[in-house]
Amino acid sequence: MLDAGIRAGKVHTDYLSGKDWQKRAAVETAGFGLGTALGVCAGGQAVAAGLSIALLATPAGWIFIIGSSIAFGIVAAKGGDWLGQGLSELLYNASSNISWF
Repeated sequence: MLDAGIRAGKVHTDYLSGKDWQKRAAVETAGFGLGTALGVCAGGQAVAAGLSIALLATPAGWIFIIGSSIAFGIVAAKGGDWLGQGLSELLYNASSNISWF
């Protein structure tokens, strides 16, 4: 929720300052969506891997699985955000150069 609010604030700031707020909205939305999807997927895979090797039998195993799933999720989410924003900006710029009508 905090991330979505910060992104919405960036769009609103661009709108108030007369910048291309629609581009900012597209870029932030794509980054948020792809980052969330990859973060959830990576975190879930880390938990599944931990369950498959039965590390959860001890309290230390629980701590390891929870910590590693959070770490994998954060890294994947940041990478997805970067990739989503980059691709979205590239596609937005390319479509702006096309004369549609």
